[in-house]
Amino acid sequence: MIYPKRIRIVSPVYPRPYKPESGRFVANLAEGWSAQGVTVDVISATTLSERLKGRSLREDVSIPGVNTDLVPTLGTPFAKHLPKGLYRLLLDHHNDNILSGLRGGKRPDLIYAQFAESGQFARVVAREKGLPYFVALGESHSLLKGTTDTLEMRRTVMRDAAGIVCVSPRLQDEAIELGADSSRVELILNFPNWARFRPMDKVECRQKLGLSQDAFIPVYVGHYYERKGASRLNAALHKMTKPVQAAFLGSGPLVPDFPGVIKTGSVSHEDLALWLNAADVLALPTLAEGCCNAIAEAMACALPAVTSDIPDVRWQVPDKGVVLVNPYDIDALAAALDELAAEPLRVAEMRESLLPLSQVDRDKNRPSEVLSWIQRTLAKDRVQCPA
Repeated sequence: MIYPKRIRIVSPVYPRPYKPESGRFVANLAEGWSAQGVTVDVISATTLSERLKGRSLREDVSIPGVNTDLVPTLGTPFAKHLPKGLYRLLLDHHNDNILSGLRGGKRPDLIYAQFAESGQFARVVAREKGLPYFVALGESHSLLKGTTDTLEMRRTVMRDAAGIVCVSPRLQDEAIELGADSSRVELILNFPNWARFRPMDKVECRQKLGLSQDAFIPVYVGHYYERKGASRLNAALHKMTKPVQAAFLGSGPLVPDFPGVIKTGSVSHEDLALWLNAADVLALPTLAEGCCNAIAEAMACALPAVTSDIPDVRWQVPDKGVVLVNPYDIDALAAALDELAAEPLRVAEMRESLLPLSQVDRDKNRPSEVLSWIQRTLAKDRVQCPA
């Protein structure tokens, strides 16, 4: 079996000392590959605004065996308000720096691009160096929408890639519609870190976190952005009639102001597992997803969920232990949470119904599955990795 000894990942998101929650799923992949003996190099851009905002935050996010190059760029701040010429100049600077970082260092056996946007950089450098490249699609938005230039870029990336891995059936269909060879498109779902995300004793988890044993506690996990639903959940909490305490685990501009919020900000993955076991329900009125990591981690902990009645979520969640609502309907979201707050026995039954499901697929490891698929693809093409 052909085995890539060195893989270079290029991704717009990745944990950094001042933003440790960014792209944790990419770090999980890199860590999993490193544990299997692969040398992993990660290239990710860090914009000027990110660096300035995070000057006082310095968390150690290093992973043994993973070499990380956070390429400094100016980014494209206030892109919608910039003159076209200045925007183009900043974008070219950003792209050139990523390409420069991707070209540097020791020669990899292949390039792995996270998202179609990164695929354009992987394609350029792969063609220069005579390497195969793979693209991982996990976009929440449709790849079939965009400007003429953007759609042409995506078609080119899909057409020339050695393989495309998708986290949802929607993305699989879109990749093929954009011209990818269907035999080279693989559906591999997001799986959580099973050792970390597992059912634990709720009482003990609340004791460790210093939480009330009697409070009804919904937890939100994700960036405080409009798409994820932080502001909509915040509005729904204001409309609830039952007592409630809430945790918003993440960061972003839409900071909640509900008086009953007991926790805001990012937490470590170890503490996230505690919160998911201490909470009564995951509340995530997201507008769009690829394959939602927060939902996958909640299901692994047997945590009931109130989330969105949209195709990207419906296919991912089971038919038990989950309440689906229109993510735009604040009243419906508040009513769903009120009903659960009033019926602790129902919440307990939902959790019990999820316990068997939380054990399904625990033998599956996404880094291993993706690496095995890459190996099979390279073997099929008879691509010989350097010795």
